Amino acid sequence: MKVTVRDFEVFKNLDVNVIIAYLQKHGWQEHSRIYDNKGAIWVKKNEAGELFDIGLPLTRDFADYPARMGDAVKKLEQVEKRSQLEILSDLITCLENTEIQGFIVKVDRQGGEKIGKIAMMGFVVGKLQKIYLELQDNDLILALKAYQERIPVICDGDFVKEGKYFAGKNLRNFALMAEEKGKMVL
Repeated sequence: MKVTVRDFEVFKNLDVNVIIAYLQKHGWQEHSRIYDNKGAIWVKKNEAGELFDIGLPLTRDFADYPARMGDAVKKLEQVEKRSQLEILSDLITCLENTEIQGFIVKVDRQGGEKIGKIAMMGFVVGKLQKIYLELQDNDLILALKAYQERIPVICDGDFVKEGKYFAGKNLRNFALMAEEKGKMVL
């Protein structure tokens, strides 16, 4: 199944330095600079000798930055023959103001502490990822209940990639999801 990502917020959050590192790692080479060094053309030949190019903005100053990032991901999809979701899961290092759903898989709380470190499994851009959260007060109580009773949770916040995992920052609206006649509700 081919999925086309159209959410400009996802593309707006892509870090050009992460994309450049990705292109270099996958055999792309910078061909030229454009727009007074505010953009670059990257090229790569595949095994059949076909030449592909990607126009990449080097600054977020362009109004169409998200659209150009979307074009870059589409081109990578074509060249690599991988889905946009797979490529984005390699490129995304930060998701701001995003809702995540998942299951709590670990709670680390030292005897009676009001702050706990939580690990949850949730989908980040279509890929199951481990996400670490630091919760306190009522949110920690809800996380403990979710862990013990295997209830899915939902929360909003900023999710930053730290190594192989994501960490939740500025968390809001942490809640349990409940099942009501075959559908999940808050």
